[in-house]
Amino acid sequence: MTVAGLALATALATPGWAQEPPDTLMYHVAVYSADRHLSVEARLTTAAAGSVLLLAPARAGAAGTVVAGFAATDDRGGPLSVQRTGSGYAIDRAPAGAVRFRYRLDFNDSISSGSTASGPDSLRLYAVTRSLFVAPDPVLGRKTGRPYPVIRLRFVLPEGWRLVANWDSAGPELRPRSGDDFTDATIAAAADYRIYPGRVGDATYTVAIRGQRAFSDSALADLIGQALTRGAEVFGPVPVRRVTFISDAGRKGRTSGSLQGLSSIGLLWEPGELLERSRSHDTFHETLHLWFGGAMETEQWWTEGVTDYFAARLYSEWRNDPRELAALIYESLANYGRIPHRTSMTMTTERRERPGGDNTVRLVYRKGMLAGLLLDAAIRRDTHGRSSLDDVARRLLTMVAG
Repeated sequence: MTVAGLALATALATPGWAQEPPDTLMYHVAVYSADRHLSVEARLTTAAAGSVLLLAPARAGAAGTVVAGFAATDDRGGPLSVQRTGSGYAIDRAPAGAVRFRYRLDFNDSISSGSTASGPDSLRLYAVTRSLFVAPDPVLGRKTGRPYPVIRLRFVLPEGWRLVANWDSAGPELRPRSGDDFTDATIAAAADYRIYPGRVGDATYTVAIRGQRAFSDSALADLIGQALTRGAEVFGPVPVRRVTFISDAGRKGRTSGSLQGLSSIGLLWEPGELLERSRSHDTFHETLHLWFGGAMETEQWWTEGVTDYFAARLYSEWRNDPRELAALIYESLANYGRIPHRTSMTMTTERRERPGGDNTVRLVYRKGMLAGLLLDAAIRRDTHGRSSLDDVARRLLTMVAG
C-alpha cells in the first residue's frame, strides 16, 4: 500500500468518524499525481431512513470527470445496493445511520483548459469542485427543506504539495460553510504556490500564484487589491468575508477567468500571457462578480455586459488614463460588429439558443457593455452630473440584498 493509501485508510479507521453527529458528510481525498486520479472515500451519517440520493459530477465538457468503481457499504462494511440514476447514484438503505461510499475519479484533461475546468498533471491540480465530488444536491435539499449535511474534508497530497481553497479549516480538516460553498468552489494544489494575503475593509483576500510568469507576483497582487478596493468604493463593502484568487498557467492559446460560487476566483491564462490591458480588465471584471452575481445572475446582460463596462471604467480610473476606457469600449464595439446575429436575435434568445461560446462575440457581453456606457452617459447628462449608473447599481444591490 502507498503512503497516501495508508494515510487514507488510517484516517477512515479513527474513532472520530464513528462519533460524528447526524447529517454529517466526511470526505478523505487522496491525490495521485503520477497517474492523474483521485481516490475518494466518504462517510455520511444521517437521521433519515431510506435511500440516499447523490449527485455525480458531469462526464462531459471541459470540467468533465469520470467516476469509476463507485461502491457503498454500511458502517460495518456490509455491501449496499447501488442504482445508477440519470444524474448520480441511489444507495439502497432502510434504517437511519451511517453509509460509506468510495470511488476513483479520473479526469478528461491532464491540464485544465480554463478557470471553469479541471485537470491534474504531475506538478499541480486545478479543479472546480462540482467536478470532483459525488455528493447530495444542494438544490434538491432546498426544494425538500432538508438541511445540507455538515461537510468535512481531508486531503492527502503528494509530498511537498500545499492545498489552496477558500474553505474554513481546523488543522488539516477543511470545513465548507454550506452545500453551495462546497459544490461551487475552486481548489488547487501544487508544491510551488506563492501566497499573498490582503485586506479591504472587513474582507480578507488571498492571492495564490504558481509557476514562472511574464509578470511579477507583486503586479498581479496589486491589480487584484485595486480591483477590490475600487469595487468597494463604488458599490459598498466586499459582500463576502474572504476571497481567494488562484492564478496559474493553463493551456497555450486559452485564457480564462471566472468566479466560482460566491468567493473563489480562478485566473488561468496561457503560459506567455502579459499583464496588459485586456488581462487587467478581465481581472477587474471577475472581481466585480463578487457584487454582480448570485441573485442577479438571471439578468446576464447586466452581470456580464454592464459589469464589463464598470470593470473598464474602474480600471481606467485606477490608471488615471481615460484612453484605457476608450480603447476597451472601441474593442467591444468592434467585436459587436463581428456578431452575425447582432440585429436578428435578442440577448435572451441568444442565451437560450446559443449558450456558451466565445465571450468576445456574445451579445450579453458586447451589447451589454455598450448598454452600460450609454446608460451611464444618459444618466450623467440628464442629471447634470448629480447621478450616474453607479447609483442605479447600488440601488439594485440594496434591492437584491433585501
